[in-house]
Amino acid sequence: MTKIHRCEAVVIGAGLAGLNAAVHLEDAGVDVRVVEAQDRVGGRVRSMRELGGNLEAGGTYIGAAYGRMIAAAARHDVRLIDVTPSLKFFREQDLALDGAIIRQSEWPAHPANPFPDPYRALMPWTFSRMLTARENPLKEPQNWLDPEQAVHDVPMYEWMRGLGLNDQTIRLGYGMNVSYGEDAHDISALQLLFRAAFSRAQAVSSEPAADRSVGKSLRSRSSTTSSTGARGFTAADGVQRIPEAMAESLDRPVHFGRAVRRIEDDGRMVTVGCADGTEFRAAYAVCALPFTVLRGIAFDPPLAGSQREAVASLPSQSMTQLYFAHNSEFWEADEVAPSLYTDTATGMFSAIRNGSDPGEITGFSAWVMGRNAARLDALPPEAAGARVIAEIEAVRPAARGQLEFIGRQSWGADPFARGAWAYFRPGQITRFAAAMGAPHGRVRFCGEHLAQTNRGMEGAMESGESAAMGIIASRQSREAEP
Repeated sequence: MTKIHRCEAVVIGAGLAGLNAAVHLEDAGVDVRVVEAQDRVGGRVRSMRELGGNLEAGGTYIGAAYGRMIAAAARHDVRLIDVTPSLKFFREQDLALDGAIIRQSEWPAHPANPFPDPYRALMPWTFSRMLTARENPLKEPQNWLDPEQAVHDVPMYEWMRGLGLNDQTIRLGYGMNVSYGEDAHDISALQLLFRAAFSRAQAVSSEPAADRSVGKSLRSRSSTTSSTGARGFTAADGVQRIPEAMAESLDRPVHFGRAVRRIEDDGRMVTVGCADGTEFRAAYAVCALPFTVLRGIAFDPPLAGSQREAVASLPSQSMTQLYFAHNSEFWEADEVAPSLYTDTATGMFSAIRNGSDPGEITGFSAWVMGRNAARLDALPPEAAGARVIAEIEAVRPAARGQLEFIGRQSWGADPFARGAWAYFRPGQITRFAAAMGAPHGRVRFCGEHLAQTNRGMEGAMESGESAAMGIIASRQSREAEP
């Protein structure tokens, strides 16, 4: 017998976007149910507590100007921890290229450096970020959707060639462990310009008022501070504690283990059907799922036009994170930085510092993107860990026998995520970015991919708030009808 839950609004997905929508709806007096396919909240924010300590996967860093995230932590009594003392260590990273380690100090004059002046001092992992910051036509991040910016909705490769850069520079300046797409041909330059404009706006917003008055010269700094002096935060007991606290604040507990299979809207009510036969019937629904997951849900009436195209085709970034314990301070033996940015399947091999002493390395993680992530995902966890260890040992012998694999999080292989974050291929922003989050009858959509001003966790919070405000406005309009 079908179990039916009735409410005024049902939220599908208990990540940051869905939970923020639910919190705002409850604040407006709406009776809400949240359904979640997994047995936890947080979506692509996950604190890997089972591995010891707070090893973060997915959303890891709360910017000093992430107003919605910081406000949620304050409202729900989640203590934030200033990570400023440890940020200087993030710059302690050397380059592993073609089987050899190149120290940052060696790179500007190194024969393997193909970058033209004035970019020779840039490391490969900062090249595209600095390029899109310096050559950015967007005055504000939200301008990325303006029609006149469509000229930049071209392959990143084409945009970089337009600046006079050759293929070798593009390959090294964008092609190593790429965060968006498979390579420079697979990502819209406009999205990367949006990312750079967002980062710039965040930096300016996080500066103290006195510093902001200094003006343009200050904006070129690589780091800024908030009015509290902090440049960013993590959360006590892990960033996942924020969505957990948001869920705990709701009047009704999250319905776990409810994988949604169909969404039907008859014009008067939305019926959400789950794989276990449970149904939720409500006046409104909020769908807070990545499009890669949404493709597996049947809509009646079906999605149409550019929204249907977006759901069917918007890609999501493959990303796999592997975690390691260490048996010695091997980096002191070879006098190479603890962290390495590599051209191998290891991707970025980063020292973790999540203890009380920011100078203490508590472990290591490999952040692997794109095709390399897919290759590692094809291996069992232990085999993937062994491959990363072998690649590190090959390039730095001091690490031999000193690393132990302890766990993996693959966002591309996760059936409830199917990727770490959305990205736009060339031309997709122009075709459907502005319309892909439009209401579908009584169904609203949210998620980081639908944010129009912010990115990452703050973008997820923005989109959840926007979806809730749309329902609240519709509800008020209906109540005002004679």
